[in-house]
Amino acid sequence: MNSIVNLPGKMPRSEIRHSEAQTQVSGQGKSSPTGRRSAREILLLCATASVSPERKKRLSQILAGTVDWRYLLDLARFHGVAPLIASNFTANGFASTVPQPCLEKLNQIYNSTLYRNIVLTDELSRVLAVFHQHGIEAIVLKGTVLAEQLYGNPALRTVVDLDIMVRPEELSSASSLLVEMGYEQLVPPQIWDHPFHKAPYRKQGKFPVFIELHWNLEDERLVAIPQPDIWNRAQLLKLAGGDIMVLSPEDTLLYLSNNFSKQSSRKLRTLCDIAELIKKYDGVLDWDYIVKSAKSWNLEAALYYSLRWAHDLLGAPVAESSVRALEPSAWRRCSLGLLMNREFFVSNIRSDKLRAETYIVARSLMMKHGHQMLQVLSSYRGVEKRAKWLRTASWAVLVFGAALVRNIARAIPGWRSAHDVNI
Repeated sequence: MNSIVNLPGKMPRSEIRHSEAQTQVSGQGKSSPTGRRSAREILLLCATASVSPERKKRLSQILAGTVDWRYLLDLARFHGVAPLIASNFTANGFASTVPQPCLEKLNQIYNSTLYRNIVLTDELSRVLAVFHQHGIEAIVLKGTVLAEQLYGNPALRTVVDLDIMVRPEELSSASSLLVEMGYEQLVPPQIWDHPFHKAPYRKQGKFPVFIELHWNLEDERLVAIPQPDIWNRAQLLKLAGGDIMVLSPEDTLLYLSNNFSKQSSRKLRTLCDIAELIKKYDGVLDWDYIVKSAKSWNLEAALYYSLRWAHDLLGAPVAESSVRALEPSAWRRCSLGLLMNREFFVSNIRSDKLRAETYIVARSLMMKHGHQMLQVLSSYRGVEKRAKWLRTASWAVLVFGAALVRNIARAIPGWRSAHDVNI
């Protein structure tokens, strides 16, 4: 395994700060509507484990023009795909076209990700070994396992924490073992109220390691996942550090699609996971099971948009018949189309609050039943906040208003090119 630059002896305690990403780059780095559009296209072309010849040709054409490098760096960090960008620039011979300050930042994130994921994988192996010694079965969700399983390189996928699922009856024992291994729960159990995982556990070391201990994959009031079936379908994944139990490829796709529908940041990273999974298991995936499960679990809309965007944005080989079988009703497609167009998805919207509220509204529109839509709109605000529904309604109006302005701006080329904003 080769890193792009020499691996630093010590990783920073956190990722590169946002302010550090604001690198001033001269020449091609000057901000302009054309430069920002080029940055968005480069982001999508490089958000893959391997760039196809056609995409490489297009990438070469774009890099010969004007690119807003600071904006590209911001987008890559926001979406959690900076290591992929760094790797593909180097692997495809484009490193010399990237301004040195930007390339150094991308390579720094690549190497930091490699270092962090190696440490996390070692810790994961240690935790799973202790669980195994005490007869506790565990399924590893996402994280460093996906980096190895889908990308073949632990440096290519950023990881925040470790997610481990155990059976509900073994939750207490697993929790006690984590405490014995030096982990502390960040929130007292008596005040933690979450529908499918315990409060995060943290252990100090070279950097803080966080573990979320799950007993389910999602809030069963929203997504009806049959837990016994999930465990029966789980598979052993052979890695260098030993065998690890993971979800089947089909269940992984469904799980990632559900997560994709909930996120307000790092959405492109999850979409990359989905695209890489479909490419790796192309011709093997049981699409009948996937479509049937999506309908019975209440994931039709989430899976529909995951597959549609993985195909349209990242070139994933998705069967059109599978997508059509999941197509939401016309009013849902119109509403979601207004909220989330291609540019909104790719761009780092300026207001964190508006972005989060937009995705909450979008997530609610993906629910099958009215009471589930209301559950999504209200539950994340907390039970003790006053005027919850008034605030929810006000934000919903603002979200649709902002979306309408964005779409009007797209329809007016003169205004669009003069401002090039994402509200």
